[in-house]
Amino acid sequence: MTDESWTIRAREGHYRAVDAASYDHSMDYAINGLMPATGATIWFGAGSTGKTQLLLWMAAHMAAVGNAVPDQWLGADICVRGNILVLTAEDLREHLLQRISAISRQMVKELGGTHADAAAICGRIHVMAFLSMTDIEFPEPNACLFERGPGGRWQPSPVLKGVEGFLEDWNARVEEEGRPHDRIVGVILDSAVSMAGFELANSEATTNFLFYLNRLSRRQKMFWAVIGHTPKDAAKRADDAAIERLRGSAMWSTTPRTVVEVRLAGDAEDMSSVRAAIPDLGDRDIVIVQVAKANSEGADLTPRALLRRKDGAYDNITSTYPEMFGKSPTRRGAKAHTPELRKAMVALLEGLTAGTPGKPLSRDDVRTAFMAAQADNPILGTIGDVADSQSAKSAGTLPYELSAMKKDGLIDISAGKIKMIRGVIPLT
Repeated sequence: MTDESWTIRAREGHYRAVDAASYDHSMDYAINGLMPATGATIWFGAGSTGKTQLLLWMAAHMAAVGNAVPDQWLGADICVRGNILVLTAEDLREHLLQRISAISRQMVKELGGTHADAAAICGRIHVMAFLSMTDIEFPEPNACLFERGPGGRWQPSPVLKGVEGFLEDWNARVEEEGRPHDRIVGVILDSAVSMAGFELANSEATTNFLFYLNRLSRRQKMFWAVIGHTPKDAAKRADDAAIERLRGSAMWSTTPRTVVEVRLAGDAEDMSSVRAAIPDLGDRDIVIVQVAKANSEGADLTPRALLRRKDGAYDNITSTYPEMFGKSPTRRGAKAHTPELRKAMVALLEGLTAGTPGKPLSRDDVRTAFMAAQADNPILGTIGDVADSQSAKSAGTLPYELSAMKKDGLIDISAGKIKMIRGVIPLT
């Protein structure tokens, strides 16, 4: 133990918060309110929701130079610019290059830039696609970043050490050459499932891995955007808070600086006006992006609605269709729970089940009946049928009332179905 050991320094009082009395330091963001400039950020969602594409689009925005430099991404200010490293063990290099090419060319075109501007963007995105490397380039048996070392302790693998060394050498060289604008400012890891090196439910391994990434990124002054996934039964847990849909140990949600959910638009959104404006809208065309949890001051929890485009980019349609998140005049204001409202909800469910306990009802059946009943029942008319992505926590909505009935032990909600537990539900 040296004099620099944390235990020695603690005894000497080095960790007292004396400076806090005059501390004035705002949070550093790479994307304002969405992703801190250092530390690990988890971007999670079900398969094929567009997580990789979304982050490649972000990379192009942050790597832009020349005459076509966007100021914002998803309506948030871009605070950090530079090179981006993409690590993947899922996609082939040529596939990623095709995506980056389409994104960069279209982005530059919209901003009035030239082919040279698009080429500059592509030249500032590094792609390490391990599946495309030869045995000579990459002799390791896999691309996992963590492994068990002596005594069974989890530690960085030679792959992660190699990546770490590359990042340090690159940034040291461009700084020495007077090109700080060419620093690598962030890493996109695609994905935790394929590259972590351990089962994601392993809390010890997850803790060690994220602790290492957070310290590494802080030391190297960059972010790590880690792509995560939802479990296969996530659709059955639509009423849960978003963070509970993140696959793996709870440490995946508590240790990162920020956790962002990427999902397809669903029952939580009012899609009527969007479908009316875009008649051929597909089920996978609207993507919702929202910070599900953040440890950072100034985090922006506003949901974003993105329209997927054929060129691989997206249109941010959040402000065009604000009613999608329950801001339309048809949505009623938040109404406190009342016995009268509970009585009306009971009558609605009993009418659908004929008072038969255990009879399953689909969410769509309940919602359709609810909307029809609102015209004749002013009590039901005090709440809305739509809500934001935290629907079960938003008072004044149908999902909120159903969630309250579930908590009271009156109904069961599982596997996407609603069941009465008793034939006659007591009123409260």
